[in-house]
Amino acid sequence: MPELPTGRKFSLGDKEFNFSLATTGPELIRGLSGVASLDPFDGMVFDFGCKFSPIMTPKGLLFPVDVAFVTDYGEVVEIYRLDPEYGFTQAATRKDIQYALEVPVGFFDLHGVAIGDFLFDAQPGHNSGTNRIA
Repeated sequence: MPELPTGRKFSLGDKEFNFSLATTGPELIRGLSGVASLDPFDGMVFDFGCKFSPIMTPKGLLFPVDVAFVTDYGEVVEIYRLDPEYGFTQAATRKDIQYALEVPVGFFDLHGVAIGDFLFDAQPGHNSGTNRIA
């Protein structure tokens, strides 16, 4: 099984979560492919390093996920569902974003996360006082 990249605490809406953080080319390409469990993380943040309009697919996923597209200033602007059971589906954002967040299906509903909420780095001392998330 592939190992998840290291993670850290993020605030999403009014709660804190521990998300794995993908930042390198191989981590961004692999994502959650082949991962059977997110434990000990709640999901994975993809930091693309620049603003653009990515396309996310469920290729290699072993379970369905919800994906949120997040702007460079942390606002959740779109949410989609990706289920490998349905074959090669995709989620394509209509906006330039810098981050994506993949979580197990139902996570956003369970925690009351919606479009317009914000994702911030909650690691003590990291980007303190800024609106950057990674």
